Amino acid sequence: MRPDPHRHPGRPTITRRTAIGLGAGAVGATVTGFGSSAAAGAGPAVAQVGNGDGVGALIDALAPTIRPRDDWGGDLPATGPITTESDVRFLLVHHTASPNDYGPDEVIDQIRGFYRFHTGPEKGWPDVAYNFFVDRFGGIWEARAGSAAGPIRGDATGGSQGHAILCSLIGNHHVEPITDDAQASLVSLLAWLAVRYDVDPTPGTTTDFVSRGSSRWPAGVAVTARTISGHRDMSDTTCPGDAFYPLLGDVVPAAVTATVTAAAETLAPVESDEEVVLVPTESTTSITTSSTTSPSTIAGIETAAATPVANDDPVGRLAPFGAAAAGLGAVLLAGLSRLRGRAQPDAN
Repeated sequence: MRPDPHRHPGRPTITRRTAIGLGAGAVGATVTGFGSSAAAGAGPAVAQVGNGDGVGALIDALAPTIRPRDDWGGDLPATGPITTESDVRFLLVHHTASPNDYGPDEVIDQIRGFYRFHTGPEKGWPDVAYNFFVDRFGGIWEARAGSAAGPIRGDATGGSQGHAILCSLIGNHHVEPITDDAQASLVSLLAWLAVRYDVDPTPGTTTDFVSRGSSRWPAGVAVTARTISGHRDMSDTTCPGDAFYPLLGDVVPAAVTATVTAAAETLAPVESDEEVVLVPTESTTSITTSSTTSPSTIAGIETAAATPVANDDPVGRLAPFGAAAAGLGAVLLAGLSRLRGRAQPDAN
């Protein structure tokens, strides 16, 4: 499913020398893919895939398979007004804090249960709180009505500070890590949303906004947030769990960055005698690699790697994606095996 109001038909016009990456100072025909939400002083991130319809083509290329709302709740309409989010600044990750032992045939019942709880007397929201769900099997589901078609404002325990698109993992990740399938799908979803809503996912990138009110950030308070944040960054909660939250510091943003960059490169193929110039964020240094590529997979995320690759080095395999993602292999290999946390009560 790829509904998108920003979808542009056709393929991009390919330039001979194509800058692909996440930073300022790129050369060639510029298509701005990210950047308006980045912190002051940071150069705009560039996803250069050619002329004309480059960004629209990149959005299409990144669009994951999303199960529509009708697949779980065609008979469960919103109970009140649904508001458009007019100013998306970052992407916010939650978990549902519900049991992890559900089967694939129980996902729909799980989501319908969330709907009943969220629209019931305890929460009183007009619909499920989140824009998208990701289940433990890697399924992505449209949550709040209209979220697949455009930016819809969500809700959150502790209040919604606004300016975000909300993605929720179905499960409890205080102690138990998310599955590889769920992580791969979450990265895919975040990559699509990042390009769609002009959010720079590069690790360490932040955005500034004025809170609309939450248990952590009262209305009117100026907030600086990472462009991929966890619910606990915005409200007094332990969501999305100690076993997952640390991945939002580097691992997930680096994987999202690599995914976007790989998709941009795929849309701008060059001949073997040409070069791909990768421009890291906030840097004017270009990294030039051979354009002959072969696929590789790190933690379930397919990337493009320059060939030949010496010593089968996972960090080296990411070198074509620039400095912003060069450390992804090492971080993933180290981080996914060591992160565990203790269970804590959750405000969700």
